[in-house]
Amino acid sequence: MRHETIDLIFDAAVEVFAEYGFERAKVDDIAMKAGIAKGTIYYHFKSKEELFVALMNEGLEKMLDHIHVEMDRTESPREQLRRILAAQVRFLIGHGTFTKLLLTEVWGSKERQQAFRSRIRQYIDMIEQVLRRGTEQGIFHLAHANETAASIFGAVSVAVLHTIYRCQDQSEQMEAEIPKIIDTLEHLLFNGINA
Repeated sequence: MRHETIDLIFDAAVEVFAEYGFERAKVDDIAMKAGIAKGTIYYHFKSKEELFVALMNEGLEKMLDHIHVEMDRTESPREQLRRILAAQVRFLIGHGTFTKLLLTEVWGSKERQQAFRSRIRQYIDMIEQVLRRGTEQGIFHLAHANETAASIFGAVSVAVLHTIYRCQDQSEQMEAEIPKIIDTLEHLLFNGINA
């Protein structure tokens, strides 16, 4: 079982990183927000970079776990894809501060990019497997499953990020937008935009 102090640090860090961005965020501010000594953070993490990477990996792991639970409830590739879309939208909306960090801050340095590529690659691979099974079963007609999977991840992420900023972090308003986002993405994915 993970130490409570780590949870305090993560809760404070996500807020500080979101407010100031990675470059301007200070470990002092994270410690103050968490109500702990700065040395306590350095006891658990060697650097601000290591803390940030751990924080983002934790969030991505939770997102992947959430999506797996939803996806595993059905065998149908079409329904699995619907559940993947819906689960990603709901998770990212429900974790708006994490979402902003994921989609704006993680790409800042080469080291950070490399730290997250494997997690995001896992997710895109999961989508790609569903697309390939659906293609083999004649449900989907795709020329490029990997690029389609990456496009799905990107479209969902950007649609959610747009909603978070448009709703100015008002959780009730963002929650109300979830069905519309899911419906729009499903329509785009399954029906296209042709008349």
